[in-house]
Amino acid sequence: MSKQVPTLSSLVEGPGFGWLDHLAAPLQRRVYAVFRKGEAGRVAKQWLNGVPFRHRVHPALVAVPIGAWTTAAVLDALDGFSADDKYRAAADAAILLGLVGAVPTVAAGLSDWVDTAGHQQRVGMAHALVNSTAIALYGTSLALRAGGKRTAGRALGWLAFGTVSLGGALGGDLVYNLGIGVSFLLYPKPPDRFVDILASDALVEGVPLVVEDGRVPVLLLRHGGQVYAVEAWCPHVGGPLGDGTFEGLTVVCPWHGSCFRLDDGRPLNGPASAPLRTFEVQERDGRISVRPSDEGKTWPPAPAPPRAQPAGTAG
Repeated sequence: MSKQVPTLSSLVEGPGFGWLDHLAAPLQRRVYAVFRKGEAGRVAKQWLNGVPFRHRVHPALVAVPIGAWTTAAVLDALDGFSADDKYRAAADAAILLGLVGAVPTVAAGLSDWVDTAGHQQRVGMAHALVNSTAIALYGTSLALRAGGKRTAGRALGWLAFGTVSLGGALGGDLVYNLGIGVSFLLYPKPPDRFVDILASDALVEGVPLVVEDGRVPVLLLRHGGQVYAVEAWCPHVGGPLGDGTFEGLTVVCPWHGSCFRLDDGRPLNGPASAPLRTFEVQERDGRISVRPSDEGKTWPPAPAPPRAQPAGTAG
């Protein structure tokens, strides 16, 4: 049995974070209403999605607030050790630049997030809330500085920098682990149910075997009498793990040397940083069946056929 190793976004997977879904649904409707309000809204969304450039613009826009706020954190640190105020104006200007740059960055992020569903939608909501908190902290920090309370302003600025760093980490998880904005043709979805894939006697102890669950190759290994199942391609650039090197419950990708555990998909060394997708295994009546361990959490439901979609829904 292979159980999925936690990632950063796993922090919001539990039922205690269901309130994120209750926030996300009405926000998504309101954002859609703005983007669907006439030709101007449609064109704005096209540009914010980066359609004219054939590239997402949110990652490029993020560089402005992150760069400005990183600069402010460094200047605040220098100001703390300086006997005069030569760093103060520059630190304040950097925070202000970050706040201005955050406006188009948030707009582009919303235009990308509004087309998500399920676990991606929830993690995106958490990402947005964390970053909104950071923006509010930076605004308050700037107000404190303007009022002459620089020590408190610097402290709040550092807190804001830590907060926006957490938000950025969640954003990275959305792209690199959850695949938001990534073509699903590259990462086909296995069936979210147990599928009979192999006779038990065909899987020999210690000998890896690759089978298919839908269009997804699944790597099986019987070790110590237990069957483990993970996706058979490396999340780095899709190397065939069935051709890799096996030792105990680990496999080394034959292309770039990434090493993974087969019991939870955990990467042990890079260049891969995302875990392998894992599968639950049932072995009964001489047959082996598998089902994705986390499919219901990390993949949105399949969209309806275009002609079957009701008017006004996402497309």
